[in-house]
Amino acid sequence: MTKRYPSPDRSNFAPNSRRDDPLLPEGDLGSSADRLSDGRPFVMEHWFSEGYTFITLFFSTLELEDAKPDQLLALVAPLLVDAKVPEERRSLTESGVRVIRDAADQPMYSLTFVVGEPPY
Repeated sequence: MTKRYPSPDRSNFAPNSRRDDPLLPEGDLGSSADRLSDGRPFVMEHWFSEGYTFITLFFSTLELEDAKPDQLLALVAPLLVDAKVPEERRSLTESGVRVIRDAADQPMYSLTFVVGEPPY
């Protein structure tokens, strides 16, 4: 029997399409959704700010409430490779692991990784 995990509800998120602001160039590039290897649904959002590009992964904390950063990293590692996150950026620390409440008031991990840096 496959475990049923809640899907991240991002319905209260309004994408930022302001991309040409000369003082603070930022914006959302898109999102995708799929399942992690354990069957857990995730949402991946792609965005940029001040020349950096990022991905943020959202997925349920169910049965992972006490997970350490290395355990979470092992779970999402294949996604980071597919998203072309540079190997030196595929790490997590305690301070990089955040838990948020989504629009359905469910606890979700929010993990952000740098995909690209400014060319300077």
